[in-house]
Amino acid sequence: MSTPGQFEEQEFGPDRLRRSSREDDTPPREGRELVLSVQAELVWQGRLHLGDEPGVYGDAAYSGITLDLPLTLRKTNPHGPDTTVLALLTEGVETYPGYPGHLVGITAHRAQPGDPTQFAVAELTTARLTSADNNSKEMTVDLTRIASPVFLSVRVQVDTAVPPGLYDDFVVTRLSNRSTNYTWVASFGFST
Repeated sequence: MSTPGQFEEQEFGPDRLRRSSREDDTPPREGRELVLSVQAELVWQGRLHLGDEPGVYGDAAYSGITLDLPLTLRKTNPHGPDTTVLALLTEGVETYPGYPGHLVGITAHRAQPGDPTQFAVAELTTARLTSADNNSKEMTVDLTRIASPVFLSVRVQVDTAVPPGLYDDFVVTRLSNRSTNYTWVASFGFST
């Protein structure tokens, strides 16, 4: 475990993981990668109920069948990877076999060249959230060719291929960002 002013160094190899503490600012030796953290960064936490039966979750705000969570990503290292992982945690997801599942989409909002008051929207990635995901969905987001800061929204949409009245009711509880060495750091909302 590192104390303030120390680095934690990890040597990755096919057969081992070695850790050691460093007390100086010298760079890691060749063949080693300096890893500050791979821990997820909390972006948002709360209880938002999605579905077609308001009140099923009395301790959660009801948002209907779709919600969007806005966030801003900033790149802290221009030489770091152009990807990050966003993790969505839920509670009570129970989808029916034979149906696609709840749609989770990540969208970028970019200012139009020449008119910063107009924004273009581009879908970066989508995935389906089903019972098999055990209330957790991680999505890798490729941010290549998008200048920092990056304005994203994470949309969760109830599976409406299921007949009305049978829509799944569940709660979105957390959104996290996981970026090696905090190359991409996140804040909730759109901020410049």
